[in-house]
Amino acid sequence: MAIWIDPEKCNGCYGALQPPCLRMCPGDLIVKDVAANKAYLKYVNDCWDCLPCVKVCPEEAIEFHLSPQFAGKGARLIPHVVKGKDLIEWESIDVFGKRETFEIRTKLIAMALDEKLEGEPQPIDFSI
Repeated sequence: MAIWIDPEKCNGCYGALQPPCLRMCPGDLIVKDVAANKAYLKYVNDCWDCLPCVKVCPEEAIEFHLSPQFAGKGARLIPHVVKGKDLIEWESIDVFGKRETFEIRTKLIAMALDEKLEGEPQPIDFSI
């Protein structure tokens, strides 16, 4: 199992040097290609499947792909953060394309799109 960062959806958090996904990964496995302005998983086999990066992505560019042994090849789990509410709607897609959704309450924590840069205001996102 591992996360997958969709390069079509990832916008590098608008040029942020340290986007939320990088800061939330406890294993420092996500890095940013500054030239392409995209985040990617550097060490796929080391991913712990802990999912804070998935939940914090403001563009919903990070998906959690379930292991073939657990759910079949191609099954995935995608969070949709409901802005302003204390819940995440999870979308489960199985190998046959069947979709199911369920909601789980979560804590809202203010998360800036980048580390604080001295003297510059930072946009706040309540994604996590």
